[in-house]
Amino acid sequence: MQLPSSDCLLDEQIVACLVEAQFPGLAGLLVSRFGAGWDHELFRVGGQWILRFPQRAERVPWLLREIEILRVAAERIGPKAPRFELIGEPSEVYPYPFVGYRMLPGAGADQVPVRAELAGEIGRLLAALHRVDPRRIPPAPERWGDERCAQLPEVAPAARSALGPQLRVLAEPYLSGLEAEPDRAAPMRFIHNDICPDHLIVDAATGELTGLIDFTDAMVGDPVLDFAGLIGVGGYDFIARVADFYDLALGDGFWPRLRWLARMLTLLWLAEAVTNDPGAVPMHLAWVGRAFDQAFIDQGR
Repeated sequence: MQLPSSDCLLDEQIVACLVEAQFPGLAGLLVSRFGAGWDHELFRVGGQWILRFPQRAERVPWLLREIEILRVAAERIGPKAPRFELIGEPSEVYPYPFVGYRMLPGAGADQVPVRAELAGEIGRLLAALHRVDPRRIPPAPERWGDERCAQLPEVAPAARSALGPQLRVLAEPYLSGLEAEPDRAAPMRFIHNDICPDHLIVDAATGELTGLIDFTDAMVGDPVLDFAGLIGVGGYDFIARVADFYDLALGDGFWPRLRWLARMLTLLWLAEAVTNDPGAVPMHLAWVGRAFDQAFIDQGR
């Protein structure tokens, strides 16, 4: 599965022109490329601001929806949610709206040592976020959810090519689409829907959770989806500690469904890394190894 391409050109010079025209208070600050993902390109302006640009026209409705969602989410999680203080307008230079927010201090949760207190901070954050009234969340521009796992058999050859013999045997029922999806037991709630180490921002000096970014895919869905991505931060024991601080009902089927999702998603991410980012393959192999660690599950979870 290859990263989709952008339908418009962006570079540091173009972004500097946009900043000068639309945000004169930031004019003259150094502009540098910060990164890119499936949907957006990011540029740093000075040492404080991040500008985020949709890469294709179909992502614009998602961005406009995210602006509304963040206003609601911030009521629950406060400054741990990015605030789009800058809203850029379409122009001849760049045809889509774009947004800017102040950088949250810290790094991705897998880039700093994990403190024992981090599990509690994440558990309380998720509980607060999941208390958002689902009726306040605008509908997604198109269908979106955990059906993405259905794509795994299609990209399974890439994942198999990276797995060692032992993991390949354990993973084969998932890669082949033969491992049945467990029933959903928890009530539907507002969820971030893209929890991963890159989106959980942790202060490098103190290890304290400082933010949760990228609400592009936020939706009303199964809360377990916001726990499965934590496999990139720690193993099932870490996720269990997060759940201990989560004071909403998870349902009897939480652990079987978590295990299924963690395994399906880590294999999918591995396949994507093989195709698009070979340097990240060792990290994703480690995540797959955690997802298939049976020891914790055998404790009765």
